[in-house]
Amino acid sequence: MMVEKTETVLTDMKEMFDFDIVALTDVKNSRGQYMVKWKYNMGSTNERWKKIALPTGKGVPGAVMKSGKTMIIEDITKTEIATSLFRYPILRMEHLKSFVAFPIWNDDEEVIGVLLMGNRRERAFNEAEYNTIKQYVETTLRQQILKELMVNE
Repeated sequence: MMVEKTETVLTDMKEMFDFDIVALTDVKNSRGQYMVKWKYNMGSTNERWKKIALPTGKGVPGAVMKSGKTMIIEDITKTEIATSLFRYPILRMEHLKSFVAFPIWNDDEEVIGVLLMGNRRERAFNEAEYNTIKQYVETTLRQQILKELMVNE
């Protein structure tokens, strides 16, 4: 059962990097798929995240998938997100104040998922901390996800 492995990696990341929540979108091939859902969520305060289904291009996953770039928000109240929280259901439901969201790439250089790591307080990331997290995402987590995809194909 490979599923437990991804959950273990996400739980480890939550503890290691001191996040309140670590969530990962479903990483099935999203071509032709019009909704993005969260597949894993460690640290959620309730089960409502399971009902979130975002049209492609919407919310945090949409912004990250479209740009292919990591999104870092140290204080949501200082961004335009604060005025349109209804567009970001996971942030609203989990009362997140800061987050970092990474694109997960496959070997064909397509974004196949989005990792959201958030806190219920403001949080600044220094460069060393960010680089450590990024390195872990790109090696450990990404490798696990790609392995899981191969097993499930």
